[in-house]
Amino acid sequence: MNRLRLLLLLFLLAVPLFAHDTWLIPSSFRPSPGTSVEVRLATSEAFPTSEAAASPDRVARFILRQPSGTQSVTGYRPDGTFLVARVTPSELGHAIVIAELKPRAFVLEPKIFNQYLQEEQLALVLEARAIRNQTNSPGRERYEKVAKAILCVGSVSDSLHTQPNNLWLEIIPESDPCSLRAGDSLPVQVLLQGQPLAGVHLAAGYPGVTGHKYPVWVRTDAQGRASITLDRPGLWFARVLHMIPATGDPEADWRSAFSTLTFDVAPAQSSASAETDSALRSLLQMQVDAWNRGDISAFMEGYWKSDATAFVSSSGVSRGWQTLLDRYRRSYPNRAAMGQLQFSDLEITPLGPDAALILGRWQLVHETDRPGGVFTLIARRFPDGWRIIHDHTSSVPAPSP
Repeated sequence: MNRLRLLLLLFLLAVPLFAHDTWLIPSSFRPSPGTSVEVRLATSEAFPTSEAAASPDRVARFILRQPSGTQSVTGYRPDGTFLVARVTPSELGHAIVIAELKPRAFVLEPKIFNQYLQEEQLALVLEARAIRNQTNSPGRERYEKVAKAILCVGSVSDSLHTQPNNLWLEIIPESDPCSLRAGDSLPVQVLLQGQPLAGVHLAAGYPGVTGHKYPVWVRTDAQGRASITLDRPGLWFARVLHMIPATGDPEADWRSAFSTLTFDVAPAQSSASAETDSALRSLLQMQVDAWNRGDISAFMEGYWKSDATAFVSSSGVSRGWQTLLDRYRRSYPNRAAMGQLQFSDLEITPLGPDAALILGRWQLVHETDRPGGVFTLIARRFPDGWRIIHDHTSSVPAPSP
């Protein structure tokens, strides 16, 4: 074994975690509102395993960001090789979990530091060391770690995922991660202190990826943008490392950060299934929009105008489009009674080229309560578009806000 390899081995044994990536791994990427999610902070070279749990006192910030605001995550603790926390998203939409670890400084033997820079393709840092006559000097670096995960809580329509989070180094998705399917591409932008970072290498991968053998390894353009091709469903990560000269730091010549993003990718759909899914989600969104502006007649345009249309609830079976319209008008005589309608947890299953089954949750938000429940719909494709022909809706108790 040559001396360089021996030094590399000794270094890895002595400080095994400094250059490892750190990720947030939620127990579910698609929880319902009010559902507790376990989030594990993992550190290793083999995604998504962890070699050692970060100490709680290393955490600089641990937060849950939702459309209405940000709250601190507390109570995190070591559990085996992971640091574990629990979050409970309460709103429909994107929920972003972020963990930042406090910066640490270290010193590496010159050959080890140069090898590390080469593996990360930090050519500018290598050139700067050469210009400063530091190639044969120890590498003094202060690094920090940033991990971010995006959860999809029920029906998602906000743009929270595109907003920066005041992180030193951050990967921003520019399309909705909650709608991703295998075969799609995810455009992202890398920001350094809130500004686009050009020419940095962005990597991405999935479970089983180890070391620097990334299936995606691309460089950002002049606006800090790059695209990740997602060739399979399941858990994915994106990661970036950037290093700049340190200023005013007696312990370090370089400042760096490792920043990661984890997200979930759904299985691919056939073109026919994708078209059905899109059309039915648009139909349901039309109903939500109509209801929330107080237009019951427009809401009813989503149903088949036939005496055979069926509505099933705890009070029995009603038949006929007009009967259902009259029922809604009696039950919801004004805007206060109608509240704000929300659909979530939608599952659309084609039953053939012209029929589909829809499962989901509904909730009405009033000033004093939030009734809700579940529904099963059967929809048919007619010459003028998709319509609901059978609606089975159930109510479940819900706490007051």
